[in-house]
Amino acid sequence: MSNMVIFNNMKHDFTEAEKVLAEYILQNYNEICNMTTYEIADATDTSPATLVRLAKKLGYSGFKALQIAIAKDTSKDTINTENLYEAITVNDSTEDIISKIALGNIDAIKNTAAIIKTHLIEESVNEILKAKCIHLFGIGSSYIVALDFQYKLVRINMLTSLHSDYHLQLVAASNINIDDVAIGISNSGKTQEVYNALKLCKERGAKTISITRLGRNPISAISDININTIEVEQQLRVGAISSRIAQLTVIDILFMCLMKKRYQSIPDYVRETDHIISSLKLK
Repeated sequence: MSNMVIFNNMKHDFTEAEKVLAEYILQNYNEICNMTTYEIADATDTSPATLVRLAKKLGYSGFKALQIAIAKDTSKDTINTENLYEAITVNDSTEDIISKIALGNIDAIKNTAAIIKTHLIEESVNEILKAKCIHLFGIGSSYIVALDFQYKLVRINMLTSLHSDYHLQLVAASNINIDDVAIGISNSGKTQEVYNALKLCKERGAKTISITRLGRNPISAISDININTIEVEQQLRVGAISSRIAQLTVIDILFMCLMKKRYQSIPDYVRETDHIISSLKLK
C-alpha cells in the first residue's frame, strides 16, 4: 500500500512541523529516497529529529525504514493515483462512476489489508471465542457492517447482541457481563453513540474491541484492541462507500479466523444452516 495513503489518513495526528514535513514528502515523493535527513530538514525548516518522530508515528523504526518503504512504493506499477482519488462529480458518465467506485473499493481493501496487524486479529479472535456473548455497536453504515458480522456469528452458533435503536444499544451496554466482548465499529472513531456504548462496556469490565480508521481517535483510545482500516473516500459521498468496504474486509478476516479456530465444530453448524436456508429457495 502506498505510504501516500497513510500520510493522508494520519495527517490530523501530526504536529505543525510534522504536517510541513509530510506535505514536503508527498510533493517530492519520487525524490525523497535520494535525500538525506539533513537535506529534507533544511528544505522544510524542521529538524532531523522531527523526521524521525514522524517516521515512528507512521509505524517505522526510523526515517531510513520509511525511505525504504517509499522506495518500494515508487518502484511498483501502480494505478494512476490522480484518477483514483478524483472525486465523483455530477458530470461523470456512468462508465466514470463504475471505474471510480470499483477502483476506490479495490484500493480500500488493499490498503486495509496492508496495515492490519496480525497479532491484533489473533487477540480479537481469542477474545471473541472466550466470550459468552458478543455485543456489537454501530450507527448508520457501520450498523450495517455490524449486522453483517452478527449474521455470520449466528450461523456458527455464537450468541450475539445488536440493536438498531441507539437507546437499546445503551441498555445492552449497561447490562453487559465481564465475560462478554463488546465490538464498536466507527470509521471516524468519533461517533458519539458508539463511544458512549463502548465506554459503558469498558466500565462494566467487558473486553472492548474497535474497528476504526487509522490514527488516534476517541473510540480507539478507550478500546482494549483497535483494528484499523484505510479507505479512499470520494468527496461526493452517497453514504460511506469505501469505508464500509474496508470495515467489511476486517469482518470477513475475523470471521474466517474464527472458522479456522473452531474448525472441528463449525462446519456442522454451517452445513445445517445451509440446508435450512436452501430448503426455502424456489425450485
